[in-house]
Amino acid sequence: MNFDNDKKYLILEKAKDMIITDGYSNLSISKLTSEINISKGNFYTYFSSKDKMLGKILDEYIENTKIFTNNLLNIPKNLDECLDYYINSVLNLTDDELKLELVMVNLRRNYEVFNEENFIKFKNTANIMIDFIKKILQKYITDISIEEKNIERCARMIFSISEVFLMMENIDFNSPKFSIKSLEEVKKSYKNANMKEHLEFIKKSVKKILY
Repeated sequence: MNFDNDKKYLILEKAKDMIITDGYSNLSISKLTSEINISKGNFYTYFSSKDKMLGKILDEYIENTKIFTNNLLNIPKNLDECLDYYINSVLNLTDDELKLELVMVNLRRNYEVFNEENFIKFKNTANIMIDFIKKILQKYITDISIEEKNIERCARMIFSISEVFLMMENIDFNSPKFSIKSLEEVKKSYKNANMKEHLEFIKKSVKKILY
């Protein structure tokens, strides 16, 4: 990375940290620039506004989602493998990917403050995955007991089950206010045997619905 890319990366990573700990609504450019010891003018060299910065973070998440769906398309050989790969994927996230997931969990409680462009991007993060699950179900339509007319409902249900479960896992319920667990706390919980049991339960439950 050159100097400009290094500085831009530093801004984005600190913004992610602050979204996780403080929430997007409480993220201020003044505090962010102070944390990484740059001027506000330096910030505006890379991003014209806080909204533009968030847009870049959402773009990164969308790109990660597209890469994931491509892998899901090319690796599994049948529907069971697709479901296993999809649901188990949380155990194989890199630190950067997991950090971005925590950002998205926090953003879900702040989307009312997004501008129109970012709200559309935010919706697309879900729509890309739902559309892809729908394509997978249609590909294996002869192997499942779901009627064609219910494929989209089923895709939304599968997406929602995994998303809500992970969101609940990432929230710190011991805190007196809404709080996301730290990256290290989440990494530890994801390695816990209970997490694998939870995911196995989800996989079995989804397969019962499909078959």
